Amino acid sequence: METVQRDTFWMIASNYKLMMYIFAGIAILVFLYGFYRRFRLWRKGVREKVSWNDVKTNLSYFYQTAIAQRKVKKDKLFGFMHRLTSYGFVILFIGTVLVVVDYDFKIPILRGNFYLIYELVLDVFGVLFLIGLVLAMVIRARKIRPRLRDGMADQAFLLLLLFIGIGGYIIEGIRLSGMQNSHAVWSPVGYGLSVLFQGHPIFSVASYPIWWLCHAVLAFLLVAIIPYTKLLHFLTAPMNILFHPVKRTGNIEAPYNLEEMTEEERYDSLKIQGVNKISDFSGWQLLSTDACTECGRCDNQCPANNSGKPLAPRNIVTKIRDNMHHDEEVLSFISAEELQSCTTCGACVEACPVSINHIDLILSMRRGLIQNQVIEQEAENMLVRLEEQSNIFGKPWSDREDWSNGLNVPVLRDPKKVSDNQKKEGA
Repeated sequence: METVQRDTFWMIASNYKLMMYIFAGIAILVFLYGFYRRFRLWRKGVREKVSWNDVKTNLSYFYQTAIAQRKVKKDKLFGFMHRLTSYGFVILFIGTVLVVVDYDFKIPILRGNFYLIYELVLDVFGVLFLIGLVLAMVIRARKIRPRLRDGMADQAFLLLLLFIGIGGYIIEGIRLSGMQNSHAVWSPVGYGLSVLFQGHPIFSVASYPIWWLCHAVLAFLLVAIIPYTKLLHFLTAPMNILFHPVKRTGNIEAPYNLEEMTEEERYDSLKIQGVNKISDFSGWQLLSTDACTECGRCDNQCPANNSGKPLAPRNIVTKIRDNMHHDEEVLSFISAEELQSCTTCGACVEACPVSINHIDLILSMRRGLIQNQVIEQEAENMLVRLEEQSNIFGKPWSDREDWSNGLNVPVLRDPKKVSDNQKKEGA
């Protein structure tokens, strides 16, 4: 009776196997070093403890945002593409992990019916993954979404992922062609390719080790470059959504209550809360900038950006991320005009699919502007008028209604009639 199980290193000589493990080791070390570089930069920020109550609160939000992709789905075309690529990538990654568990950890799980289902699921999700990648390349090439920044690196990522996906099917097709298994039909794509590859010299059993090694090298190249590119959001976006202290759209927390503080406490709180340098941000704020995918949804929704103001929320995030290596003054790479253009409406935060709190970043830096007395004269005058007269116009309380003179604004209660009635009642 035919044994149904995975033959992981079918037709692979020991020298090829050794090369694979060497490449794997190098890729993992490069990945770990790159991730450590970013982790070390996040640690430059002010320590902010993770509240497990926040994590519990975030669980439902994490499911809606990261797994169900509620925000991404609002753009039907882009949401459809993203779900195909992300779900396909995750399932293929899990499939690779199961191979490691089965072969390297000697836990025989890829056997019998489970292995047949495993092959079918990976074949189906592999096709969905490739469709998503092709759709992503078309969207970028035809500029269907102008908000996307279409750089060479972005297309290179997509091509690399596409080659890895296609390469996986090629080696599966050659393997099934050579093994002639009765259960090959459980891998529908691989089985179809195995029929096409029959008698073809390029896709012969003799060429299988070359195809196999090329596929492995591309996969390890992807692993190695993740921490050095925006592909890092595969890791930082879930971390940001799940562990970042809860600050939902529209909730702008006052960092302190001035009326309850002494002068010394006020001074100390300003030193802590205002951001002047990179190291003044919290570690979670710095990590959140590495979660940015540069999708441009925040810019699209920002009223300041759409009205021509010098503010682009995406630029705020990427400037912080790109200048994290140097603990410089934020005003050296972000202008005061950009920060003062924000209306704190929360549209950017609501649109962000990876839960970056742009307002939190901007307000932290705006507090730093006040400390450094970098503030527009009109804004400064407004604050003084608020302090002195409790209104932004600087008018005395007796003149509060003067703005409505001549506008025929209905008055619910006429002060003169109320006064006359009170006199009559007193008499």
